[in-house]
Amino acid sequence: MSLNFKKGDTLVEVAFAIAIFALVSLICINVMNAGLNSAQNSLEASMARNEIDAQAEAIRFVHNAFTLEREEVIENQQYRDLWDKLSRDSNSGVSGGMANEATSLPELSVSACSEIYDKNSPKSIFKNDLTAFVMNTRMIDPEDQTFNNGVKDLNKIIVSTRNLDADNIFTETPLYPRLLFADNVSGSNISDTNSDAELAESSEYRYLARAEGIWVIAIKDETKSSQNGGQLIPEFFDFHIRTCWYGPGGTRPNTIGTIVRLYNPELIERIK
Repeated sequence: MSLNFKKGDTLVEVAFAIAIFALVSLICINVMNAGLNSAQNSLEASMARNEIDAQAEAIRFVHNAFTLEREEVIENQQYRDLWDKLSRDSNSGVSGGMANEATSLPELSVSACSEIYDKNSPKSIFKNDLTAFVMNTRMIDPEDQTFNNGVKDLNKIIVSTRNLDADNIFTETPLYPRLLFADNVSGSNISDTNSDAELAESSEYRYLARAEGIWVIAIKDETKSSQNGGQLIPEFFDFHIRTCWYGPGGTRPNTIGTIVRLYNPELIERIK
């Protein structure tokens, strides 16, 4: 009488197989996460670029509109006040201009986005010798009631770090660089830049509530200023549009910036 014995897997072999399966699964998960993070980073960079382009186009629009209406009488120059505010020298007052000296421009490279909003940091946008701002892209319209309410409230169109509530407006972003809008001055109801078109074009949500991770610094030309009636005027202005945010799973900040150079309409008119 013979007995047939079937040999099975040993405990060591089973454990080894499980370990290999776990290792392969871990590698696959890491590759998938890396791919998702890369896609998310690309999306956030695109969103940041959209915000930068929106600020650049708003500044160019004000400059071009004012340049074209220079031949009109002052009463008909609808964008004079806006351009004057963008190009006047900055000071510590709420009603001052946005143009800064070149020496006051901080570096964009930071180890943390918090440096930008820390008043004790040399790279802060709240430094005493600096004025940063953002354009409220939903109010640049001479027919807008807020823009043309007798006394033009330019501080709601060009919102700067000199505004009384600037600490609550200019903040770090939990997501990506963006503007948040409110349907009233108090900001009780808020919508972001990417709201649907119908909401964006409505009369609601037009007050800038927060500028998260994005700001603009205007620098006036000091190298080749031209003489005009005994007064030196800058030949151009450089608008440094900057962003800072953290990507998914990242500990180092992402920063993107661009520079928009616009020539002084006063000089353009004088050359004519």
